[in-house]
Order: sequence, then structure tokens, then C-alpha cells
Amino acid sequence: MKKFIQVSLFSLLALFAVVSVNADSGSGTEVEIPFAFNVGDRSYEAGSYIVKVERLPAGGGILSIQDTRTDDVQLVLMAYSGETRGSDFKLVFDSIEGRRYLTKVRKSERTYALARPKVSRDAA
Repeated sequence: MKKFIQVSLFSLLALFAVVSVNADSGSGTEVEIPFAFNVGDRSYEAGSYIVKVERLPAGGGILSIQDTRTDDVQLVLMAYSGETRGSDFKLVFDSIEGRRYLTKVRKSERTYALARPKVSRDAA
């Protein structure tokens, strides 16, 4: 069953979406995300959000996501993923069990990874 879950996750990871935005890391960047998504166990509707990444001295980062409609803010601890960085700021979403999860944030200087959502044993 563990192998089935691993194969399923790998297959689903191939079905990811990338949202590109123009980054302004100082005050955050307003992004329009055209689909519903999750960050950890929190769900968001499609819409406009202000995204900001603050680098931590230990190598990780803190992601803040502010809903522009309600001004609610979620803070998420991220780990440095060690992946090759790109030239643009991108939010990477993976599709798991029909839901989209924010799993990576790519900045020009580094890529951060968020904790992967837990897959329900009932789905296996």
C-alpha cells in the first residue's frame, strides 16, 4: 500500500500548475489565482492575494498569504528545497485528490518547499 501511495503521489505531482507573478519581495506581491487552492489545511477561493516571502537566517522562509477581500493573513514556515532557481517568482501548485495545493515558491535567489499534504488512507 505504501508503494501505491508513493506511485500515486508521483503521478499527481506531474500534474502541477504554475502561477507566474511579478515579484516585489519588499512589501509583497498581489497575485490573481484563477482557481481554488489549499495551503496546508486551509482552503482559499480563486481570487486576489498578497504573497510575501521573508528569508530566515537558517535557510528557510516564512510565507504570508493575505486575502485582499478579508485582510486575513496566513503565515507558513517553508524549507529551502535546494532546487535550481529560476529568474521569475512563481507559485507552484500540485493537484492531489482533485484539489490544488501550494507546494513550492520559486524566487530568483532560491526555491522553497511547503509541507506536502497528508493523503488519506481511505483514498488508497
